[in-house]
Amino acid sequence: MSIIKKRRSTGRVTLADVARHAGVGSMTVSRALRTPDQVSDKLREKIESAVSELGYVPNLAASALASGAGRTISVVVPSFTEAGCAQMLAGLQSVLQPAGFQLTLSESQRDEEREANMLENLLSASLAAVVLLSTEQSDNTRQWLKNAEIPVVEIGAMREDPIDINIGIDYADAMFNLTRYVIERGYENIGLLCANQEPWIFQQHLHGWHQALLRSHFSPHRVINAAEPANFSTGASVLPEFILAWPEIDALICASDELACGVLYECQRRHIRVPSQLAVVGFGNRDVSQVCQPPLTTTAVPFKEIGIQAANALLARLNQQTTKATIPVSSVLCKRSSC
Repeated sequence: MSIIKKRRSTGRVTLADVARHAGVGSMTVSRALRTPDQVSDKLREKIESAVSELGYVPNLAASALASGAGRTISVVVPSFTEAGCAQMLAGLQSVLQPAGFQLTLSESQRDEEREANMLENLLSASLAAVVLLSTEQSDNTRQWLKNAEIPVVEIGAMREDPIDINIGIDYADAMFNLTRYVIERGYENIGLLCANQEPWIFQQHLHGWHQALLRSHFSPHRVINAAEPANFSTGASVLPEFILAWPEIDALICASDELACGVLYECQRRHIRVPSQLAVVGFGNRDVSQVCQPPLTTTAVPFKEIGIQAANALLARLNQQTTKATIPVSSVLCKRSSC
């Protein structure tokens, strides 16, 4: 058996090395790797054996230059700790990686200028598509993305003015349904706690909450939008502000389960009985919402399903197939003993 030496310049086994080892031409190897159905089973098995034996890894960057089409999809998120980020990425990867695409992840840190510069640098490369997870851009950047010659997918939340493809939940509708449920349970003096989220998503939460309260002729003025992260500590630290400002409050709706659990911890510390003295409601149905005491009433957002649907829509677009521009995904109310 012949011994193949790796090139000293790169240390990589090349396509030509695989072709020599298999005793075929480079074009045949390329065809077998790209479109295996166009190669006979016997020849394909021979090439796959050579690939496995030599440890060949395709050079995706070179393939992109040769074909004029990138195989990299850039995902931009406002924060790596964003609710549902990991689940949506898992959904995207489960579809896109088997299809031969690689995902890169970038964090905008909720800074429009930083995101604009980041997108400019990313699009200078040979990208197949851009996925934006609940991020906000300036009007100029959005128009620039609309004019881009690659698919742009916005996931997480539905928008009134999507750039291209938009897949997610209607936060206003989800918050409306959650608030209506709290009202139906007999609570009247209801507060809303949000923290450090994209302004347009906060507006959706606020709109749904307002609509539900005003329909029942209840006051919608009990709102705190904290600048701190939406975590346990913020929920615990803000509860005293609610009690001081509105001592009559009998229910508190939180824009995340982490905030709600922080409120629950503070209620336990202050010996406030939940839900008889104060009902506490979350948003997201994170794992902690099911094991905290009492278990948290919340809204389940199918983050992984959003990622999967976004990946399927993106693949259809990349394959020049017809796909819907907007795909709403339903949220589900989880009724538990905190309300």
